[in-house]
Amino acid sequence: MSIRETMPGRWVDSDDSVSNQETIENTTSIFRTMSLTMEEDKSRPPTPDGSGLPTNFHPIGPGIYRSSYPQPAHFSALKTYRFKTIITLAPDPLPVANTAFMVLTGIKHHHIAVLANKDPVVSTPAATVARILRLMLDKRNHPMLIHCNKGKHRTGCIAACFRKVTGWTDEACIAEYERHAAPKDRALDKLFIRRFEPPRDLKALALENGLVGGAFAQAVAGERSSRESERTVGTALSDGSAVTVG
Repeated sequence: MSIRETMPGRWVDSDDSVSNQETIENTTSIFRTMSLTMEEDKSRPPTPDGSGLPTNFHPIGPGIYRSSYPQPAHFSALKTYRFKTIITLAPDPLPVANTAFMVLTGIKHHHIAVLANKDPVVSTPAATVARILRLMLDKRNHPMLIHCNKGKHRTGCIAACFRKVTGWTDEACIAEYERHAAPKDRALDKLFIRRFEPPRDLKALALENGLVGGAFAQAVAGERSSRESERTVGTALSDGSAVTVG
């Protein structure tokens, strides 16, 4: 199929113009919905700290962040991070506004559902966890955001698996999980973390890509990891400048 430009800013498939016109109209509708939703959210503070970022937004390390589910009111602040990739761990379909935001900003989205740990004999398959970790370990996907609903349990488990791949001990991984899951951590989440065995190839990939030690080094017991940042979070932009949010 060939594609031709019928007028500035409007592309249609020459073999299926009706179908493409519907796609254009649907996309326009999505953007309109997103704009209206963002306008409505201006009357409410998006996060208690006034940063405009999702709750539980924290850097895991340079180029990798975690948070709760982004809402339209967060899009403006998130845009400053120039994310290349977002991984959604919650199972529900993505809201229309979130899809539109990622299309508009050129973010590649991966929707990889992670199971809630509610049964000791039922958990997310190792292959699914490995798929997520491969995305996280590939610097071509950075800057990246991973999130579930609250940014605590599913996200906490995946973050802990990432930490184990980069050399953290079970105790350090669980301590970090507990900080972010407070005030309600889950025993089965911690069991899941302990049971996870980092594949050798992923450990080698982490080492090869410079994600072991340095800024990704294990946090000292009793201290907050530098990746968790205080209220002020700085991130380097692709043009070499920096933005501070908080």
